Amino acid sequence: MNLSFQQWMIESGFVWAQFLVAIPWMVTLFFSENSSSDKPKSSALLTTLVTMFILGGIFPPIFHTFLQETNSIETAGRVYGGIFQTQLILDTFVLTFFVLLKIWPKGGAVAQAAFREGIRQPMFWLLSSLALFALLVSPFIPYFTFGEDLIMVKELGYDTIMLAAVVFGTLAASISVSEEIEGRTAVTLMSKPISRRQFLLGKFVGILLSAFLMSSILFVIFQSILLYKHWLDRMDPVSNPEWIKLFLSNSTLPSETKDLINGLAFWAQHTLETFPGLILSFCQVSVLVSISVSLATRLPMVVNLSTVLVIYFLAHLTPVLVAIGEKAKATDPDSPVSRLLGFMAGVFDLFLPGLEFFRVGPAIVGDTPPDFIPFAIYVLSVSFYGLIYTAVALIVGLILFEDRDLA
Repeated sequence: MNLSFQQWMIESGFVWAQFLVAIPWMVTLFFSENSSSDKPKSSALLTTLVTMFILGGIFPPIFHTFLQETNSIETAGRVYGGIFQTQLILDTFVLTFFVLLKIWPKGGAVAQAAFREGIRQPMFWLLSSLALFALLVSPFIPYFTFGEDLIMVKELGYDTIMLAAVVFGTLAASISVSEEIEGRTAVTLMSKPISRRQFLLGKFVGILLSAFLMSSILFVIFQSILLYKHWLDRMDPVSNPEWIKLFLSNSTLPSETKDLINGLAFWAQHTLETFPGLILSFCQVSVLVSISVSLATRLPMVVNLSTVLVIYFLAHLTPVLVAIGEKAKATDPDSPVSRLLGFMAGVFDLFLPGLEFFRVGPAIVGDTPPDFIPFAIYVLSVSFYGLIYTAVALIVGLILFEDRDLA
């Protein structure tokens, strides 16, 4: 096909944009460790970037040689969006640690060390692989839901990502905090001008960010699986956003470029629709990891993990226990069993986190998206609740850690 100069410039610009957002995480990857061989690393990085820039210029004609149908080009646009989103996620972590080390040098250094330790652990990759396998097989499982299989895949996918991050965060907290205290490694850190507060909060931030990295990468794959499930079930074609339809209808761009932009815009819209579910799931991760980090100051790994799992199940059962207790009081208010059940349900409801607020309910996994403003208010309020509970759990952990003998 004949490729116009305008089309070549636009599509080369897309490729160069990918290379531009790759620079921060590539620089970090090349210079992740301090060494005397920075000059060879700089040459290798420069060679890589120049090669990528040249490939950006020759990519459009090669691309259109093999892909000429509308559906194929739109699919390529969605793949482009997924890769671009992944690189933005990596850049976000690079920027986060850059800012953290500037405004909180000592705690940021502890957080960075805990983050690197977390992603280097074999369990990080093991849990990620298990969660990935569960996500990949979920579209092929028969759910017998009479046409609601896509909703089941959505809900199971969110829960899979959340559970993998929670288990990893709990194990990482036990290894990174509890074993350092028991092994007297923390004494070495305390001998430097690092306070216990900086040590514990830095560990929490590093572990939480490593769990968030796992969740974010799995989330990108999960988005692709949802689209594949939609195609696998031969459902109605997914409509593109109205705003992009209006923009492209008034545009003079070539039809192939419009198809590419169409696919990219659809991926962006798909991300915005599924992202609130990730926020709610990760708030639950933050609460449970903060509890695990606090308990790790006093408890060994096995007890810590068991306690967090018990808290997880009890917190989800609490609304049911409260309802049963209220019904028992209404039926037989003078019964000792009713009073005891109501008292225990009240205690659980008071002290345990309200994890039911973080569940990805029908509003997210349904066929139609909820109203934007009420749903945004709900997500913000639940996120604020998760932040408050996380802060309270960490304050309790700091109190427990202050009296802990490290010698």
